[in-house]
Amino acid sequence: MRANVGHVAGRAGTVDAGHQTHNLVNKTIIGTVTSIGRDDPTTAEAKRAATVLRILQGQEKLLDSSPWIQNIWFIDHEKDTQLSWPKEWSEKPAPVTKPLGPKPVNLDRLNSSQRQAINTMLSSNDNHRITIVQGPPGTGKTSVISTFVQLAVAKGASGIWLVAQSNVAVKNIAEKLASDGFWKWKLLVSKDFHFDWFVIFSCFIYYH
Repeated sequence: MRANVGHVAGRAGTVDAGHQTHNLVNKTIIGTVTSIGRDDPTTAEAKRAATVLRILQGQEKLLDSSPWIQNIWFIDHEKDTQLSWPKEWSEKPAPVTKPLGPKPVNLDRLNSSQRQAINTMLSSNDNHRITIVQGPPGTGKTSVISTFVQLAVAKGASGIWLVAQSNVAVKNIAEKLASDGFWKWKLLVSKDFHFDWFVIFSCFIYYH
């Protein structure tokens, strides 16, 4: 029996089998389901493809104008080429003008490796513009992110973007910031990933 996916809401969806749909209602036990074809691209995938197309067409100068892309993709590390960053990035950060929030940052929970990672991330040295933190699950990478965000905001930083490869990773970071009592953030996830978020959303609304 061939059918198409109808309305989708979170993890639940409806199946439209045309005139055979009535056979599926309380009459048929489904043993297996086989998907044919691929899903439509997500908004992020569509925008990425459009950006790549503009670059190939010469309409987008992102590869030439972004120092991040230049230093991540085009530096010859075998020749130990020095990274090049805009001079204005080396200016001293603005002084702290606002308190962190209702809960102070707990630095005692961090081990020496986490402290080193955060200090490197907070450094204004050009050699520390890109910091790689690697570790297996459970080693405290999310705690490093949460602590860095709070300390960076305390030093006057604004407009921090935390980007992850999946909605689940974004959710974990948001929950960590919330558990640390830090609520000065906005959450951006895909349209279909708002289910099972009632607790964190209700806390966010209650706080504000």
